[in-house]
Amino acid sequence: MVGYESRLKALLAVVVTALLGGCVGPARTSDDYARKASTSIHDCRSAVETARLAVDAATGGRATTAYLSVLLGQAEEEAASIQSTFESIQPPNAAADRLREDVDALLSDAVSLLADLRIAARREDTDDLTSRGPELKDVSDRLGALENDLG
Repeated sequence: MVGYESRLKALLAVVVTALLGGCVGPARTSDDYARKASTSIHDCRSAVETARLAVDAATGGRATTAYLSVLLGQAEEEAASIQSTFESIQPPNAAADRLREDVDALLSDAVSLLADLRIAARREDTDDLTSRGPELKDVSDRLGALENDLG
């Protein structure tokens, strides 16, 4: 019984930590919101760049579709998590609403493209997978440009 209680307490601690860590409140200022947007964009761009490496490996036949499927699935999950976290941040004012729309649209483009790539890898459709490289570069470039604009 002691082991059960210990495991239950540990599980409860993990759940509480996860719930508290997932709570994101409002950004207090426009600058704070822009910093959070910039961080989200930077982190999503990292997931997109990982996918670019995967597509490059697929193009050169240097990776199996099973490996690529897992890698692209993880990149998609990361980007989706970043988007979800950013969406949970309350903009401080109406001016920040426009930034939220711009960032969210770009994060959505990235998540959608990563999902398409994961699906192509799972279907072992290397032609579709490798043909999407320019789209990945475009999304990465747009993420980088917005990140630079935000400073």
